[in-house]
Amino acid sequence: MTSYEVLEMVVNKLNMNSSLKEELKQFAGKTFQFKPNNGPEYYASFGADGTAQISQGNSQKPDTVISADDQVLSDVITGKTDAVRAFFMGKLKVSGDVFLSQKLVSVVKKATQ
Repeated sequence: MTSYEVLEMVVNKLNMNSSLKEELKQFAGKTFQFKPNNGPEYYASFGADGTAQISQGNSQKPDTVISADDQVLSDVITGKTDAVRAFFMGKLKVSGDVFLSQKLVSVVKKATQ
């Protein structure tokens, strides 16, 4: 399963959980671009009501860009790999608003537990 497919499943869980959607409101208007080294690019964006959306392709103005091997991205999304550890080991690269991406990982963890 690709990281896009994994994130798509997580986004569906987030959108069905009212308390998590409430937490996602902090990301309203924000976009996270994902750039797998060995797969197609995609991005996640958030509406004012906390609804998350995932789309294939490139965002025009992402707030954060996350690059890694597709498997590393999948493992970070599912919580199998700690995002901070992957970042410091050089397996995950983040540009833009790094702290925003840390906040997102925190909310995603709640959906994957």
